[in-house]
Amino acid sequence: MNVTISEGTSFIISNEVGDISPGKEAGLYSQDTRFLNRYEMFINAVKPIVLTGRQVDYYSAVHYLTNPEMDDILPDSISISRKRFVGDGLHEDFDIINHGLSPVRMELHLEFDTDFADIFEVKAGRPPTKVAPEFFVDEENRIISFKHQSEDFYRETRVVFGELPKFDKSKRAVSFNIKLEPGRRWHTCIDFLTLAAPEVIRPKYTCASFGMVSGYKPGYQADWIRKSAKLFTDYDALQHAYGQSLLDMVALRLKEPEFAKIGIVLAAGIPWYVACFGRDSLITAYQTLPFIPDVAVGTLRKLARYQGLEVNPYNEEEPGKILHEIRWGRLATTGKIPHKRYYGTVDATPLFIILLSEVYKWTADRAMIEELKEPLLKALEWIDLYGDKDKDGYVEYKRMSDRGIENQGWKDSWDSVRFADGRFPEPPIAMCEVQGYVYMAKLGAAELLDVLGEGKRADGLRSEAAELKKNFNRDFWMEGAGYFAEALDKDKNQIDAITSNPGHLLWSGIIDEGKADSVRDWLFSPDMFSGWGIRTMSSRMQAYNPISYHNGSIWPHDNSIIAMGLMNYGFYKEGLRVIDSILDAGQYFSYQRLPELFCGFDRKSSVVPIEYPTSSSPQAWASGASMLMLKAVLGMRAKADQKLLILKPRLPLEIYRIHLAGMRIGDSYISFEVLKERGEIELNITENPGSFKIKLER
Repeated sequence: MNVTISEGTSFIISNEVGDISPGKEAGLYSQDTRFLNRYEMFINAVKPIVLTGRQVDYYSAVHYLTNPEMDDILPDSISISRKRFVGDGLHEDFDIINHGLSPVRMELHLEFDTDFADIFEVKAGRPPTKVAPEFFVDEENRIISFKHQSEDFYRETRVVFGELPKFDKSKRAVSFNIKLEPGRRWHTCIDFLTLAAPEVIRPKYTCASFGMVSGYKPGYQADWIRKSAKLFTDYDALQHAYGQSLLDMVALRLKEPEFAKIGIVLAAGIPWYVACFGRDSLITAYQTLPFIPDVAVGTLRKLARYQGLEVNPYNEEEPGKILHEIRWGRLATTGKIPHKRYYGTVDATPLFIILLSEVYKWTADRAMIEELKEPLLKALEWIDLYGDKDKDGYVEYKRMSDRGIENQGWKDSWDSVRFADGRFPEPPIAMCEVQGYVYMAKLGAAELLDVLGEGKRADGLRSEAAELKKNFNRDFWMEGAGYFAEALDKDKNQIDAITSNPGHLLWSGIIDEGKADSVRDWLFSPDMFSGWGIRTMSSRMQAYNPISYHNGSIWPHDNSIIAMGLMNYGFYKEGLRVIDSILDAGQYFSYQRLPELFCGFDRKSSVVPIEYPTSSSPQAWASGASMLMLKAVLGMRAKADQKLLILKPRLPLEIYRIHLAGMRIGDSYISFEVLKERGEIELNITENPGSFKIKLER
């Protein structure tokens, strides 16, 4: 079993002993580079025995070990603890205690190595590019280091020992000779520095100065919780999921220096997506907005800073386009892959507008709308000019380079867009949910332009949205199936697979009222609803596979968006059913944390939800799912410019109380509780210093 801890862009994957053994994904990583691919410990040339090895907090772990039978040392007479913290590197404290009745002598032997592998190589399971790092020993300063430099790329793993070891350069190893009387303890510490540039002066770190090494601020987690809305409810599954999500988002904070001015930006997921992603960041920020508004503000500013400026087929940049991801590894830095700033996403640009519109509803921050007016207008221009290249009224994608992502909607695996019979469509492809996002974005942009006094332009956008809705309900509707096509191919043929994508259309509001009932019925048919949630693809489809990434699995964030849409269309019972099933499934996973995805097996056959083998955990929009579900249950809508919060609660049968404390709206923090008594919903306002009106709709 692996133990993974993280902080910022750094993380370590080790086994329960605390070792990093060569092969597969284990390692110490930072900025998309593996700085250690081997770090193994031996006591008198043998491996210790695990007592406990586990995460303590997202940034720390403990590994408690004992000894097997060794020459002159009885088994289980020695305890070894490895306590570690990750940040801008790794700090580890060793403590060895002799619990026996006789003195013992032992050798603690540590072996190190690195391949400076790029994270894309590790994730793909490919042999990393051979770099032959140089190895150095500095006995005077108690340091060993591995260095690699090529082109404009520099990486160094520097290991600083708390006390002087014996160095073995040929084996890239060190050892400590330890003598312990009965009951005595031996201690040392090690700092691992992950450097992206040469550092001339040796840092003066000690065992007590880990905060300086890692960048970890002891009060940050408590401060994060203090600034977030607090939930108190008898809905136990939601209570736990919400609390775990708050903790997970601390772990997902990115810590690039520029974020100090921009605000909070979350990584997409640990371990393989510790980077800023356009789509993921925007959806997560939307999910969390009523409860942690700073995430939305930081996300918008970050993505506006890197909005596309020119046409570049290699990285798929276009003027006004919102990027897909930013990477720092060797392959990206040296241009071997286009991901240093990669723009291969079709939906991040309308989602940027949707989030900006929602931020104004919750903050009434006109200054921010004025600050981001130019990115807003450029995003609208991209939708019409570059997103819809054939001028058919729909936003499509077709990758510009063979290095780019083939499918550029949220289901972005290579095989995720299929006809019902399993055939692959020819691009360009117009995904159904993307048209819903564009519809929602144009209506949201119109509201923002009204605020800025540009009513004529706003009316034009509303007309465009109405035309899009009319045409979409004609061109994407499959009359025989009574459902929306997943997409249109290059010849405008309907891609007829039954998938969860049309569930997002309920969220966007683009579905005609007369078609919504049929969409709801499909989503809850046995081939789509597993009992643990709504599958990404119907089990009737030829390409269905419950263990696939996108063709039959269950994604909490997907279900949260669908649940929100169901509630928006008045399908309250069904919306609550989705929420209940996902939250129930979450209780079976580690830390009762909602994972990125899980397998789509039927609840009647699987008894428990089945883990997907490479699911990220924690993962940003999975963590945000519980918050969007809470918003859906409460039916919350904000009009901060009118000092108005609207609630339309729909509580599950056995749930009687939801209390939100310290929720920020505008410049004020408000607290309220929703109570169900004798089947009737009552509202109790417990804090309202800004004189906000809270309207209860029944």
